Amino acid sequence: MKKTLVKAAVVAIVVAPALIPKVGDAACNYSWNWMASACERVTRVAHDGTMDLYLTGYGWHIDGYDNASHLNSNSWGGGAGKHWTDANGNEDILFAMAFSDSHKHVEPIAGYARQWFNNPLLGGLSLGGGFFAGITAREDIAHYLPVPLVLPIGSVRYRQASIMATFIPRLPGANKGDVAFFWGRYEF
Repeated sequence: MKKTLVKAAVVAIVVAPALIPKVGDAACNYSWNWMASACERVTRVAHDGTMDLYLTGYGWHIDGYDNASHLNSNSWGGGAGKHWTDANGNEDILFAMAFSDSHKHVEPIAGYARQWFNNPLLGGLSLGGGFFAGITAREDIAHYLPVPLVLPIGSVRYRQASIMATFIPRLPGANKGDVAFFWGRYEF
């Protein structure tokens, strides 16, 4: 399991930077303004963004589980991505990660995130919040059938280092309880 997870994380770190320029080659001539704006944001990150390194670490099984002791909370893994920061300090992010899920299977995830941050305090400390949209695949959901998702995201950032988190709500038929997932990011 550990060798498989390490291989998956290395693939995410190596493949993500190679795929991001391909995403940035899209033409953004959509008739709907929101589609054109979204495409332009993704393209800007792909072309002008700065590289990130991700290290995953903890999945907190909050409630709804009869016995969470058998579930894996150590969601070790990693990945890579790119981010672009606007004039107000807010970010657009493209990312790919792989980590050990609640059942100790490899779970890949990739997508786009948007975060809004407060003005930095105390020499670089800021709080952020937003959303991410992407795809994931799990062994226990149709044996790695890709699943789209949109989730909230929050961050505590100090200069180039961030602790990030999302909340995964209970979905009938998919999972038995709520999960808070935490990971770290370093911006190069």
